[in-house]
Amino acid sequence: MTPLRYPDGHVGRLVTGLETARAVLGDTRFSSLPTGKRSPVKVPGSELSTDAHPQQGMFVNMDPPEHTRYRRLLSKHFTIRRVRELRPVVQQMADRLLDEMERAGGPVDLVQAFAKPLPTLVTSELLGLPEADRAEFGRHVDVLFSLSSSGEEMQESMTILGGMLDALITAARKDPGPDILGRLTVETELTDEELLGITIVLLIAGLETTTNMLALGTYTLLRHPEQLAALRADWSLTDDAVEELLRYLSVVQVGPIRVAAEDFEFQGQSIRKGEVVTVSLPAANRDPLGFDDPDTFDIRRGATRHVAFGSGPHQCMGHHLARLELAIGYESLLRRFPGLELAVPPEEIGTREMMVTYGVLGLPVRW
Repeated sequence: MTPLRYPDGHVGRLVTGLETARAVLGDTRFSSLPTGKRSPVKVPGSELSTDAHPQQGMFVNMDPPEHTRYRRLLSKHFTIRRVRELRPVVQQMADRLLDEMERAGGPVDLVQAFAKPLPTLVTSELLGLPEADRAEFGRHVDVLFSLSSSGEEMQESMTILGGMLDALITAARKDPGPDILGRLTVETELTDEELLGITIVLLIAGLETTTNMLALGTYTLLRHPEQLAALRADWSLTDDAVEELLRYLSVVQVGPIRVAAEDFEFQGQSIRKGEVVTVSLPAANRDPLGFDDPDTFDIRRGATRHVAFGSGPHQCMGHHLARLELAIGYESLLRRFPGLELAVPPEEIGTREMMVTYGVLGLPVRW
């Protein structure tokens, strides 16, 4: 944990070590409330406005006991057992997208043909998002994750998303389906505002990270042919490959961000109330004290202690589902197209450097 001067002049902290990252994310004295949060990469005025009370249902911006209450209501929808039940559905979705790719023939942009549609289909199925709304929703999510969006642009996209989801909630109350939103309207007494906050969190979390992991992970495998050959020779390594890709890539580039809720001593340092602490997940996942030879990509590493999904009370609730989508996505794609390769030189692959979540802008491939 080292001092960091934020763009507005505030001197807070930056966490780069694996064990310190776990300790910060597991310590509720580091608050998740939006009050006082500062971005380490955006200038003042370019962010969504924050206040002392996060929107109801937006549990990622809450502390216990409010955060705990929402997690308990939602956790049963993301258990290992529930996710395993979804395997045939996710497999069918992946196969359908690959069928379309095969019919179209190469080269294709893997981002648009596979990496983006698969998480969109899965998340829309889980939450009952109408097909007609999916493309527009994706555009506004991109605005929220862009580091170059102004505060006004982000607020406009959030307002539009809120309107779309309000209509979805109204429809779910009238005719609740088997999706998560439909079940929440029947099984809980959550208000429309709470359902809106929950739905925004689940949709955004379910789309952005998995999309970029699918595309960037495929690119990484193609750039490491010896690792790709090892995976093709033994598909039982798929889960290990997913874990190593999660560690090695760590696509969430900015945050999590916490604010000290009180004065206290932490690992020999005096933390003052109001200090902002940014945890660098990519740095923590390349910590040489946590991983041997951390800059080497090795699918046999067994990298299970990474913090790609965060850690502690706010660890990503959908991590089992994300792992399932990635495992099915990578294996199905690579089995279907044994000759999969880049359709352009690597230096022509553009990257999402001005986004909260890192990835490739496009991935032209052929087979």
